[in-house]
Amino acid sequence: MSAAIRQLRQFTDVALPALGTILAVITVGMLMKSSAGWTSMEMGILRRVNLMHTPQLDGVARGIDWLFSPPVAVVLVLIATGSILLATRKPRVAIQFVLIVMMPTFGAAVIKLLVQRPRPDIASLPHILVLEPGGLSFPSGHTSFAACFLLGLIVVAARQRWRPLLIIAAVVVALATAASRVYLGVHYPSDVVASIVYGTSAVTLVNVFWSLVMAHLNERRPDVQAVPAYRGEADAD
Repeated sequence: MSAAIRQLRQFTDVALPALGTILAVITVGMLMKSSAGWTSMEMGILRRVNLMHTPQLDGVARGIDWLFSPPVAVVLVLIATGSILLATRKPRVAIQFVLIVMMPTFGAAVIKLLVQRPRPDIASLPHILVLEPGGLSFPSGHTSFAACFLLGLIVVAARQRWRPLLIIAAVVVALATAASRVYLGVHYPSDVVASIVYGTSAVTLVNVFWSLVMAHLNERRPDVQAVPAYRGEADAD
């Protein structure tokens, strides 16, 4: 069985469930947007969380808000891509990382437009830490980007001995990012949960598609070792 056929089977076995999960996330988002009772319940959670604020947690949450904001996120991707290229000397690996991070990130923005869920009523919170005027809430862009960025690093570090430590750190950072969005009151809890589920599924989908394309290109590549052997036999004749 050729590598391309194996990758095609993997694509159907992995990609279809991932795609189904993404569609389920969109459907759930639309249902929650239409449910006033659900939104009211989540708003109550935000108010209770907001009352637990401390100066230390405020600083951490604001720091995460800055770190994964769109302008800084672009810089993070550029730095990580350059570092991967320097470390591996393989442009394909760097391209794979960029696609894994950026395609799902753009996808999250598309889902925001599809679902059209308004942000929480931040002005009604007891302690306003970050004022996000208007905008859309589902899913959380900060959380989606953080999840995709960290998963991208995990994917390209597949053969590194320190990968388990990276996985642990990634889980901690992703969960901290999700919690910080709720703590700041700029996203409902369901927004950040959906972001992690979506990000994981989207990264899986992009990565398996990339593997399929690479397998196809490798099969089409000529056997470079056969050319010198052929020429050598011709010279001998």
